[in-house]
Amino acid sequence: MMLSMIFSGRAVSRLMAFPVLPFCVFLACGGAALARDVAAPVAVTSYAQQPLKRVQEKAVDGDGSAGLELGLRYVFGSGGGRNVPLGVSWIKKAAEMGIPQAEHEMGSLFLMGVGVAQSDVSAAQWYRKAAIQGYAPSQTALGYAYEEGAGVPQNAELARYWFDKAAAQGNSIAVESLEGGM
Repeated sequence: MMLSMIFSGRAVSRLMAFPVLPFCVFLACGGAALARDVAAPVAVTSYAQQPLKRVQEKAVDGDGSAGLELGLRYVFGSGGGRNVPLGVSWIKKAAEMGIPQAEHEMGSLFLMGVGVAQSDVSAAQWYRKAAIQGYAPSQTALGYAYEEGAGVPQNAELARYWFDKAAAQGNSIAVESLEGGM
């Protein structure tokens, strides 16, 4: 049974949602996000338990992990006011430093059009950057992109390649996709 989720008017399969959507999108969409029968993933960065002031200081000093955390907090509106454009700018700075989780977040923001113009092409480009570094959620997301032809040409061989990479790391969604015959 495939459960679906509705985000800003776009239906997304549950299996695609978990590897593709950033945890921040679940809250960033506010009232527009409705997730049925699915618990929101939990954000985890090395600064997740740090006070906002410390995270801000470290982010301003150039710590990419702190920048990602700060961006997520702004997108969520946690620990202060919600400011999606500022959050996206901090996440992008971290992604441009090559932090795979931040690259994945950028891909997910583009996929759903949260704080940026919706673009499957840009989503796939960001996912590829993180996937190449071995980030399993992005490998799975890229597998789905190739399977569906979302932002990349549809290609079953490349879909399987990326699902295999993620499955080898124990990514249960990739394993399920492979077992389901894609």
